[in-house]
Amino acid sequence: MAGSNLETQEAEITSLKEEFPEQCKVITGIGDFVHVVAIHQSGLNVVYKFQLSECYPDSPPNIIIRSPFLDKQLVGDLTTFLYNVAKDLQGSQMIKALMLSATHWIQEQGIDTTLMERHDLTTSKTEEGNMSKKGKKKQKFKKLREQVDKEGEDEKLPSMKTAGDVIKRIQWDSNLPQDELLVGYIDRFEGVMEKYFTAFSWEDIATVDYNVLAIPQHRIQYFKYKDIIVWDKNERIDHVFGSTGSKKTITDIISKYSEANLAKTEMAEQQQNEAICNDDDDDGDDDDDDDDDDSDSDDGITVNITSNSGYQGFVESDEETTGESNDYWQNKLRPNFFLAIRVLDKTVMKGIEDVQDFILKHEPRYSTCCIPPGASHITLCTLGLHTPEQKAHAMQALHRMQKEITGIIPKDAKLHIEGIDNFYSRVMYAKVNYPPQFIEFVDHIKLCLKEEGVEIRDNHDFVPHMTIMKVSRPVSREMGTKTISPFLSSGFSDIDFGFQSIDNIHLCEMVDARQEDGFYLTATSLEL
Repeated sequence: MAGSNLETQEAEITSLKEEFPEQCKVITGIGDFVHVVAIHQSGLNVVYKFQLSECYPDSPPNIIIRSPFLDKQLVGDLTTFLYNVAKDLQGSQMIKALMLSATHWIQEQGIDTTLMERHDLTTSKTEEGNMSKKGKKKQKFKKLREQVDKEGEDEKLPSMKTAGDVIKRIQWDSNLPQDELLVGYIDRFEGVMEKYFTAFSWEDIATVDYNVLAIPQHRIQYFKYKDIIVWDKNERIDHVFGSTGSKKTITDIISKYSEANLAKTEMAEQQQNEAICNDDDDDGDDDDDDDDDDSDSDDGITVNITSNSGYQGFVESDEETTGESNDYWQNKLRPNFFLAIRVLDKTVMKGIEDVQDFILKHEPRYSTCCIPPGASHITLCTLGLHTPEQKAHAMQALHRMQKEITGIIPKDAKLHIEGIDNFYSRVMYAKVNYPPQFIEFVDHIKLCLKEEGVEIRDNHDFVPHMTIMKVSRPVSREMGTKTISPFLSSGFSDIDFGFQSIDNIHLCEMVDARQEDGFYLTATSLEL
């Protein structure tokens, strides 16, 4: 980072701490951010969080706003307004100016965010001036009693088992499958996250190493068995012990799930048997390829072959579909959408064709493994959108932040696609050389989507690349090897494919079908 940027940040933070001594908190070295500055203005029920990258103040900060008086729409409108203000202030200290602009914007909307003491139970300053201290205390306690009376019903609710109780039950009950239970928890910077129970260390958090995943119990929001919520702190759901009066327990949940899954399996087997009985071609041959148990998935790279639109290609997926009746659960944490830049440069596409022609000349069995040039893309991130509402919400979120993310990348910035590399010797890809702002661009897209509640499903570090071919399981079984021969790429280590502009984003669906032009089915697109 340029020394001048660092000096500017340090000077601005020192000034903010002096002006807001009790309301300003600063965290350093979080992810890609040099500083994260959170300010709660005295007298206003609004919290501003400014995330400063190494480019600040030459580029705007990421801005997060929290207030009980502002709904999602108002927060989105205010955030967009502040980003536009920040663009005009680039190169100079801007946090205080942004807060003042936000205050004026809120006032123009006619929103009263005045923070009254003790949940607005005090009287106005004029009334306080006419009351004695004893009278003010009586007034305050009277209203407090009224509030307590209204909340009396809540006090009568049965005591709910804590997250700690649930953890102990999962740890010590051998009948509970720990690897099928998930924990939903609040990440201080990314919001609500979800991971398997076995991913955490449940020792005393003060004793674990820095590289061990552990969380304080108060940040746990819910537990799931597969896709079913069995304990939820905010909703007072307890289907682990049944402490809130539901009379359901975790054993009931597991038993009913197993029964439903068994019924589904039996129905599938019955349909399969009926299909076999009706098959005129009863030659007794077995198709081992169709019945493979997918036992070679230890490397974590899998692909699905499709044959739509007149060609064979791949579904953008981390695992191959097994066809078993429990597919829903197996796919639970698998992404089903992805954001990508579509590669449309004709020079780049011609280079891809040349490489693939060379590959197929020496090994024709890879014909189903090559990504058609019309589907070429550079993935930005993967998403989990499993309902029409989630899909529609993600589309709306992308369009809301279109102007915001457009300003991060210079209009003349391009991705230089040059050279060939591989993942695990099973995926051949073209390397992408990118300008410094590109990673910030991708991180900001993810941050905005997470703030909107869209679930990011990235399982690996972000490595910008353009896939040329992937070895599928059927082909690897046929050839007797999973890996691509180094010979097929050795002559292209320095190939220069050309440049692709950062001028589009597509929300693509991970399904077999393709558009008429050969690209993935696209829910929505942005022109940048």
